[in-house]
Amino acid sequence: MSFWTWLFPRMQAAYTSPLSPEQAVQALRAVTARGNLTATGSVAGSISDKRVHLYHRTVMRNSFKPHFLGSLQATAQGCELRGAYALPPLVFVFMLFWLGFCVLWTTVAALQVGRLDLMLLPAVLPGLLMPCFGIGLLRLGHHLSSDDPTIVSRVIRRALQSPSA
Repeated sequence: MSFWTWLFPRMQAAYTSPLSPEQAVQALRAVTARGNLTATGSVAGSISDKRVHLYHRTVMRNSFKPHFLGSLQATAQGCELRGAYALPPLVFVFMLFWLGFCVLWTTVAALQVGRLDLMLLPAVLPGLLMPCFGIGLLRLGHHLSSDDPTIVSRVIRRALQSPSA
């Protein structure tokens, strides 16, 4: 496993259904909490004809939890929901910015120092410690929500199971 894959895990998923794409959208909307801030232990998100965005809602806020982002495609047998569990796009971009800034800070500080002087070491330390903090946040968030893909998958499978859903 590469460092990138370890840091930003992404799990592909596909769900087949005998439902048409329109019926699948309605079935997924029926099991998805929307606009209810007090709904906990449920799956929340947004579903449209083109895009499905689902995540497990819990009492504890965790911006680093995996979200399911996918789309519905019609098949001969009904439809297929294809997507991946990954960090939300905004969080992913923020973490890239955070880690990139840390690398830039460390590089500039090291080039400004230009020589080994222990009195100038504090200028380099933030650029070394901040990525460790960011990586720790990513891994802690992933650990705290390690069962979220299983929960969301269970809800998706149940919703897409049959026309009576």
